[in-house]
Amino acid sequence: MITCVGPIFLDRVIKIDRFPEKPIKLIANGLEKRLGGPAPVASFAIKFLGGDAEFVGRFGSDDAADFLKSEFLESSIPIEKSIIVEGAQTSQSHIFEDSLGERMLAVFNEKKLTNETTLPGFNFSGNQSYLVDTNWIEAAHFVSIQSNKHQINCVVDLDNFSNSNLVDEVVNSASHPIFSEIGLSRYMENMPIIDALRSLYQKNNKFYAVTLGDRGVYWIEDGNVFHCESPKIEVKETNGAGDVFHGAFAKFIETKTTQEAIELATACATLKCTRIGGIKTLPNNKEVIEFSKQIKPSKPI
Repeated sequence: MITCVGPIFLDRVIKIDRFPEKPIKLIANGLEKRLGGPAPVASFAIKFLGGDAEFVGRFGSDDAADFLKSEFLESSIPIEKSIIVEGAQTSQSHIFEDSLGERMLAVFNEKKLTNETTLPGFNFSGNQSYLVDTNWIEAAHFVSIQSNKHQINCVVDLDNFSNSNLVDEVVNSASHPIFSEIGLSRYMENMPIIDALRSLYQKNNKFYAVTLGDRGVYWIEDGNVFHCESPKIEVKETNGAGDVFHGAFAKFIETKTTQEAIELATACATLKCTRIGGIKTLPNNKEVIEFSKQIKPSKPI
């Protein structure tokens, strides 16, 4: 079982032709209501790939929570360990997405929800692994520390966060810290990517990775830096691609080599970018395996 831990959002996706150069009134081409958030989307990616996944997060007690819970129920993804914060609003985001698939997000988190200190009961047995999002830093910290003690996989999504001692301990404890480009730049104080990965490895000899969108993925393992290129595609939608990558990597790293897991996760995220529809159009395992034939073998740097 892969347990995905982090915030969940009700996404309201607003389709526009293009982003304006200055604030003006726009005519939207469409409006969709979707499940969002790195950890929850990752749980759906794992499920679509044939893996066992559950989600643990914090829900409010509103209509948004009811909708999100119904999405998990429809796909048979357990959420029973999640925290329900009575009287709180579930987190929401408004996403403006242009015709090229690029997006801009505005996120709302109610303090009553994010200030909830209760942590769920977690299982750290040998057949368990985790994927955590540092935006719920208390849970991410606890899970990464315990995963390290029990020597089980813990994939960390390091994107939107503020540097802190807790984040340091998550990065140092987790088996597979994966940064976004912005996340790595922030954490390593704008150090060039290759230098940043090598510096991290010198402090703690283990796997580190950074995702770069259409420029692929860099990672370091056993002291060597590698690069996996993303294949060229016609982009339909980029929203959630990073979340899908993390979920796919968490699933494949259970049985594959690091290179294989990176390349298959890259294939999965790339395929997701060719489709519109969020979690409703995620690729399955057969599609990913077939599409991965377009991925060039990763190269050492």
